[in-house]
Amino acid sequence: MMNLYELTSELKTAFENLTVDENTGEVYGFESIDTLDIAFEQKAEAYALTIKNLLVFSDAIKMEIDALKSRADAVKKKAEQLKTHLAESMQAVGKDKISTPKVALSFRKSTSVLITDETLIRDDLFNVKMTKTPNKTAISKLLKAGEFVPGAEIIESQNIQIK
Repeated sequence: MMNLYELTSELKTAFENLTVDENTGEVYGFESIDTLDIAFEQKAEAYALTIKNLLVFSDAIKMEIDALKSRADAVKKKAEQLKTHLAESMQAVGKDKISTPKVALSFRKSTSVLITDETLIRDDLFNVKMTKTPNKTAISKLLKAGEFVPGAEIIESQNIQIK
């Protein structure tokens, strides 16, 4: 059985080899086109079914990733809760260090900045982030209205639909 590339090539060649009888106007060579067309459609169907299966498989993987991420987040949250509870309990009984053969617990000092009122902070102490992206919706409206927009154009493409 031929692959899609071979079928495409053979079908194109068969179309190019069609002949017309100049006296009668009869077209010759359709027999091979009919046979190749059936094989091509069967191959296209197999491709489409494979594509559909791969997309379903991809969606299933994404759902599993999302479920695993959700579980990981829940486990991490539970660990943070236990860590907070342990620290509060150690502080409540005056323990700042515990050492066993399996774990070592201790406190270390750290500092962090707490922003209590952002409006009172000087402008030079802010990080400024700017992003600039073309507004494709606005550009599309202008182009469709017949305006010239340097650096942009409307392109038309054919996207295969598999249902």
